Amino acid sequence: VSSLSSLESNRLGYEVGVRINIDVLNAENQVYVTRRDLAKARFNTLLAQLKLKAAVGSLAESDLERINSLFEAP
Repeated sequence: VSSLSSLESNRLGYEVGVRINIDVLNAENQVYVTRRDLAKARFNTLLAQLKLKAAVGSLAESDLERINSLFEAP
């Protein structure tokens, strides 16, 4: 949310002439970095859950089906 707010304010600043294009590009980059990091964290959490279930011997096919459904197109 904060990276999106920063992007919006930088775009507005660019439009009114108080920011330069590189500020907008840096803000856009930060939005994508944040989204990537969130996706990696979600993936790592899912992977850790599967590894934990496998380690204690409670990993079931339904667990894998649930995870697979997250990667299907809507």
